[in-house]
Amino acid sequence: KQWYQRRVVITAGVTDQKGEKGANLDVPFTIEKADKDLDKGQVHIAKASKDHKFTNARFKVVLSGDASKLTGEATADSLTCDDQSGYIIYYQRIPPPPKQGPPPGSFMLEIEGCPPLEDDKRAPGYPTIKVKNQRGEKGASISFSFTVTKSEADLDKDQVHIDKASKDHKFTAARFKVDLSGDTSKLTGEASADNLTCDDQGGYLIFYQRIPPPPKHGPPAGSFLLNIKGCKPGEDDE
Repeated sequence: KQWYQRRVVITAGVTDQKGEKGANLDVPFTIEKADKDLDKGQVHIAKASKDHKFTNARFKVVLSGDASKLTGEATADSLTCDDQSGYIIYYQRIPPPPKQGPPPGSFMLEIEGCPPLEDDKRAPGYPTIKVKNQRGEKGASISFSFTVTKSEADLDKDQVHIDKASKDHKFTAARFKVDLSGDTSKLTGEASADNLTCDDQGGYLIFYQRIPPPPKHGPPAGSFLLNIKGCKPGEDDE
């Protein structure tokens, strides 16, 4: 079971939200315990930036219930375009990224009259990046392939990167060696690493130019998980 599933279950009403500039917003949600009693002081809401970093959200949270189930109401007034973003409601700390789909407790807030969240000021036409989840063994080497296909602008090999995601959704350069072949329309990459350890187990993101904003649904294109045989699952973090 996943880290956040063993301790709590954050359930709907956390759905994507729509608001208007200058108006107020109410977001209901529930949290149910899995094995430990709930503590109201451990419930938080964070706002996601375009590079997947999180900061405390400005929502005011009111909680009711008991140690088994909490009902929450998150409110914000005088909405602005700056409030438009992805958010996550979490318990204790932000959970590791799930293998598939958005994490429980996450939602998007769109503000009417503001530029769409997809209007990121990157080069036009973000490429299509395809890669599969990977498995390895401690002490062994790993090599896997991926593809980058252009959308509009010609591709530049120097703009292809791989980062590793931490449990709090921060990214650092991965230690994979990357060899690229192809042309300005499509690149085929070969990523490799030797002497795998449990530290290599985790989520990764192959991206072009810079890390894209979080998608509305599902994991970002180019993301993959590396599981190392003989290491504890990444979700079993204490």
